[in-house]
Amino acid sequence: MYSILDVETTGGKFNEEGITEIAIYRFDGEKIVDQFVSLINPEIPIQPFVQQLTGINDKMLINAPKFFQIAKRILEITENSILVAHNSSFDYRMLKIEFERLGYQFNISQLCTVKLSKKLIPDLKSYKLGNLVKNLGIPISNRHRASGDALATVELFKLLLLKDNEKIIVNSLITETKSSSKNKWQKLINKLPNDVGIYYFHDQNGKIIYIGKSNNIKNRVNQHLTGKSKKSLNIQLEAFDITFERTGSELIALLKENTEIKKHKPKFNKLLKKIIKKFCLEICENFEGDKYLRICHYDDTINYLECYSSLKTANNRLEFFKKKYELSDSIKKNNININLLIKDLSYKFKNMLLVDKGRDIDEKSVIVVKNNNYIGYGFFTLNHQISNFDVLDSLIVKNEHIENSKEVILKYLKKHKIEKLINFD
Repeated sequence: MYSILDVETTGGKFNEEGITEIAIYRFDGEKIVDQFVSLINPEIPIQPFVQQLTGINDKMLINAPKFFQIAKRILEITENSILVAHNSSFDYRMLKIEFERLGYQFNISQLCTVKLSKKLIPDLKSYKLGNLVKNLGIPISNRHRASGDALATVELFKLLLLKDNEKIIVNSLITETKSSSKNKWQKLINKLPNDVGIYYFHDQNGKIIYIGKSNNIKNRVNQHLTGKSKKSLNIQLEAFDITFERTGSELIALLKENTEIKKHKPKFNKLLKKIIKKFCLEICENFEGDKYLRICHYDDTINYLECYSSLKTANNRLEFFKKKYELSDSIKKNNININLLIKDLSYKFKNMLLVDKGRDIDEKSVIVVKNNNYIGYGFFTLNHQISNFDVLDSLIVKNEHIENSKEVILKYLKKHKIEKLINFD
């Protein structure tokens, strides 16, 4: 659980400032589950430049509650959570100061979205909240007011969770519990959704031991925890916590599962074998314009239809296509069938966006293919976020090269309809 917050202050001498406004949104990794927003009477004047920046003046705070009157509510909403803020050291320092004035030691773990953004979205010119959310196409209102900035930080944090391939954020939440296995399993299962996505089993150190994909995360995890197979029993023995990511799109779940297994190498997953590209299938034309298939040696400057690790595999594949598409030795009769083969093994457009349903009703998912290569995926709520490629490039989770991504995408498109396919050549 996370407490995403922002405070506005009076300004002034270091450690003598007071809080004038606070907004806290309790966030479970998927949605806001509780919130608290309030002006606060700091009982000291607000510096003129701060009044100009925030629009909060002394008169507005005369009848506002003092900090001691809302302190209990702050403790309640932040209990058993991690504090998340943009430049969290400042917000945390201000809360500690206010609680110390009441004789109470306020301690809470922190995550800073400035530091996380620099790590997960590198090479941006500015990481100030206003500039950052603008570059990412995240809407923000009431800038320099606690609620507006905190809500923008919630949306930013959602994106950072999505981009956190190393699971830095999620691992910070996994703490030891002394509940019995039966109660623990039930508690873990209860927090899972009946949605499509990826799920992760962690050991007590937070290390990922198994990754899976399902159209119903809760049901599939329940099968693991009640199963009697060797793999299920091993997972049950070492599992300590379960985390998940809803993807909305089954295709994204397929691609993400592939990437995550390759990246984390969980002990109970079967690792996909790396394809060493030695031989490839290409289409050639003779002087008369007739097309024919051939196997050639791999060249990384050329886009081939398929690549193989051995000559035997390549020749077997060639014979398969000859039989499937009824290719004869008379190449003049092969043009139509080879065109069909090319269509079946190629993307419709060299550069395209695959837009489909997202994780929630007001969200869409997008998969990016550029120069015939799968680039990555992301989610958006506003059309300008995908019409502007610079914004889209910041929003998407970049692919770390999936060997069979083209095969996965083409196979999925043959069996399923998506909402929209956009050519952006």
